Amino acid sequence: MADQSLTNVQIRAAIYIIKKHKWKILVLFFSTVITVAVGSLMATPIFRASSQLLVKPGREDIYVSPTGSSPAVIDYSSGQGQKVNAEIAILGSLTLVMKLVDRVGVYRLFDFPDRTLKGRLFKKAKIREIPSEQIVYKSVLNGLEVSAVPRSNVINVTFEWPDPIIAARVVNTLVELYLDRHLKVHTNPQTYTLLQEQAKKWEVKLGEADRELETFKRRHSITSLPQQKTIVLGRLSEAESQSKQTEIEIQEALQLVSTLEAQLSSLDQNIQLQETVNKQPQTLAALKARLVDLQLQGLKEEIRRVKEMIAEEEKKEQGIVVSGRSPIRQELEGNLLGAKARLEALKARQKNQKLRTATYRQELKALDGFEKQINELQRQVAISEANYRLYLTKFEEAKISESMDKQKIANVRIIEPAVPIMRPVKPKKRLNVMIGGFLGLFAGVGLAFLIEFIHPVFRTREDVDQFLGLRVLATLPKDR
Repeated sequence: MADQSLTNVQIRAAIYIIKKHKWKILVLFFSTVITVAVGSLMATPIFRASSQLLVKPGREDIYVSPTGSSPAVIDYSSGQGQKVNAEIAILGSLTLVMKLVDRVGVYRLFDFPDRTLKGRLFKKAKIREIPSEQIVYKSVLNGLEVSAVPRSNVINVTFEWPDPIIAARVVNTLVELYLDRHLKVHTNPQTYTLLQEQAKKWEVKLGEADRELETFKRRHSITSLPQQKTIVLGRLSEAESQSKQTEIEIQEALQLVSTLEAQLSSLDQNIQLQETVNKQPQTLAALKARLVDLQLQGLKEEIRRVKEMIAEEEKKEQGIVVSGRSPIRQELEGNLLGAKARLEALKARQKNQKLRTATYRQELKALDGFEKQINELQRQVAISEANYRLYLTKFEEAKISESMDKQKIANVRIIEPAVPIMRPVKPKKRLNVMIGGFLGLFAGVGLAFLIEFIHPVFRTREDVDQFLGLRVLATLPKDR
């Protein structure tokens, strides 16, 4: 209850103070409103010109490495604001503003009519003092605003200046200079020359590697290494196969020689070839001839004796035995000599085959060694060719990019160029008057409470009745 009474008293006191100083409050309120209104009317109007740019991924976002590696695309997917912020930094750079001022001209920036109320009423040419370049740069930077449209790749470029035509011209000139600057920032002028030099360098290296490879092949009589290895492997396999077959034949020949020698050792060197029984036919014939002569002579005693001698001769036998080398042994010895001769021939052939096999193995080993060197030379040729083609491709791309730069083809597009807008954006007269009225009212009420705080007195009977709600018993006149 006490709190409510206290609140009522405070409200009543506030109303009392406002009523008491109402004229002061009104005077301060209207003076503030009039002052703000006059100031807005007399202030130099400011006009705004704006343009919009679209920034999209393009060839500027492809990094061409001078080392010849594959081109890398700069990834802005994690935050496309990075790309836009980079372009905003270029647009708002002091270097670009200095070029802008030089392009437009300091005098032209300040060559505009007086659009204030005084200038419109009196239509008198206003002679302006041209500031220094540093102040001009600062003024242009203060009037320039570059911002990004949220969640997009669009950049807003706005410029505020006392003249709408100059403002639009400044924005369009700034955008034109920015496009040139954008191309210079995102391109390396040395890339073209460097890529050309590297392409020529690797072309020379490729020629040297090719000549070295061809010289090596001619020196070692190599036409097709895989084909030559296949031929040598075939010859080696054939020689090894023949050598194995010859080894088998040698073993068979050795076994045959051993068998023939065993058979010869069991046979005599000489054997009986013929046996003849001889009965001495010559003696017997002589006796028979004498017997005939004696019978012709009639000598009986002699005939009898000759007949006895013939009978004795006929009883006698004479044997003749003929011996010599065995034909079987001779045949075996011939077979043995043939087997030994064939064995020697087989051994000679085996020796020749082993020599051929060793030769083929050495040739194959040499080809394996050549293969490593040829592979290394071919690898150098492949590397040189790959680098040459890469730098040649990059050089052609750089030529195209340079041609596009000359034609000012970039990944930035002008969505909307700046046009003069004759309605000023500053001062905002209605808003200024409303703010001035609010400030005047607030200042008047504040002043009233301040006066009461400094000098809290009641001046009339009515003040006591209204503020305290008590009856006044007596009043004293003010001393004069």
